[in-house]
Amino acid sequence: MAIFSVYVVNKAGGLIYQLDSYAPRAEAEKTFSYPLDLLLKLHDERVLVAFGQRDGIRVGHAVLAINGMDVNGRYTADGKEVLEYLGNPANYPVSIRFGRPRLTSNEKLMLASMFHSLFAIGSQLSPEQGSSGIEMLETDTFKLHCYQTLTGIKFVVLADPRQAGIDSLLRKIYEIYSDFALKNPFYSLEMPIRACRGKATVGWCSGTWTLFTQPSWTLGPSWCGCFVGGRRQLCWPHKSLQPPRRLCSNCSAWQWC
Repeated sequence: MAIFSVYVVNKAGGLIYQLDSYAPRAEAEKTFSYPLDLLLKLHDERVLVAFGQRDGIRVGHAVLAINGMDVNGRYTADGKEVLEYLGNPANYPVSIRFGRPRLTSNEKLMLASMFHSLFAIGSQLSPEQGSSGIEMLETDTFKLHCYQTLTGIKFVVLADPRQAGIDSLLRKIYEIYSDFALKNPFYSLEMPIRACRGKATVGWCSGTWTLFTQPSWTLGPSWCGCFVGGRRQLCWPHKSLQPPRRLCSNCSAWQWC
């Protein structure tokens, strides 16, 4: 069981925050000799399998890594063009890892906007007045849970179908949004949330799912989640807390990163 992704969508349908808390599972990894018995093509700046489905490698899968080195779009991590590299016989034998293509930032923006439209359609299709809209969509591999506030902000969580406690997680995310974004004097409403310069993860704590925020250790003040007088406040970096630790927003206890 797991929490896959968290999305925050403003009332206009724009994506203002997104978090992936899982690593996509690699579908297949295989060592090939020259010539490559798969047809690869470049589509939307990604190298995809166009023909030659075999051994768990399916049409539409993307090249994720070559010889253990991650592939970013059409280039490897060291800047080599994937199709050119695989077209050179001197580079064989070569190990290639395939899997579902990762969503780009533009695709996430588009999907958030599409869900906003579907949410509005669901509300209008209701035979009763005052429908809450889409609260859950279920598939065989995940469930989509949505919580809309009175101001129209939508908090969306993608989770394992067997995962429990999502309602409390959605409300906890709303609480964190209120404390860390809305109370930040430098944050503009409806704009992307960039107040927390640290990292965030979803974890299990005190019997429920919650968000962990890791403070930013750069110079200058940051919304690190430090509690002073029982309230979250704008804080300066805590050099005494090295090595860095993260603050559980649920139980207010520091945890090792």
